[in-house]
Amino acid sequence: MNIYGDWFNRDIKVNNYPFNNIIIDNFLDDEYYNKIVNSLPDNITDDFWKYYNPIEVKYVLDKKDKISTEINNLISHLSVDTFVNKLRHIFNINDIEVDDTLHGSGIHFHPRYGRLNMHLDYEKHPILENRQRRLNIIYYLNNEWKEEWNGATELWNADMTECVSKCYPSKNKAIIFETSEMSWHGVPEIIKCPEGMYRKTLALYYISPLKSNPVKNKLGAGEDGYRKKAVFVKRPQDNYDERMEKLYKIRPYRRIIENDMAEIWPEWTIYS
Repeated sequence: MNIYGDWFNRDIKVNNYPFNNIIIDNFLDDEYYNKIVNSLPDNITDDFWKYYNPIEVKYVLDKKDKISTEINNLISHLSVDTFVNKLRHIFNINDIEVDDTLHGSGIHFHPRYGRLNMHLDYEKHPILENRQRRLNIIYYLNNEWKEEWNGATELWNADMTECVSKCYPSKNKAIIFETSEMSWHGVPEIIKCPEGMYRKTLALYYISPLKSNPVKNKLGAGEDGYRKKAVFVKRPQDNYDERMEKLYKIRPYRRIIENDMAEIWPEWTIYS
């Protein structure tokens, strides 16, 4: 069975600005898409990672043994040479492979009031030795989504002065983009979908041998000169807040936890 949409047999032109990306409608065959959507979790369980702070409000399930057979099968389809070779050809990156660890990827649910502020992804893989993140796939899994609910994946220019592209989470759509020192992206507008509904995506990442050079003053870099967590920044229209800046300084090195919020911003709520 060919699970991919018609795009797979066409030549795909990359959008070079603000950084290399493609947006694909009808990413999967309609029947296969329905199987995937119907296999998604019905609710948030303790198996999800919980991100609940002013920078990011979301739930992430990255444990393969807790993900449905159908979604694990989809991940396998997106990992085979036939598919990976297509990505290699489109983006002209000949040495990418799928990140089997699902570190930071998997199923992502954003609730009402969810968000993911503008950021650069980690550079050097925090688990796999001498591997670097190169491509993201974000596959949208909502049968219905209204633009008035926000939830678009935004791509910004290199100096974070302007939003260049917005990709709303339409049914069976995917956005694929390169990750680099200029690939600023996020879901910064607070999501306003109905209560009890989620913005649902499957994220999958592709890696290559480590090619970037260590630079200690690189944004978000650790002592070894590599960024191994996401680094977040404010948009020009966002008000300066000292508490937010403290959280931004923590996030490149670890997740923000309840103790951080209790110390830095105890009065914050999801409605803030």
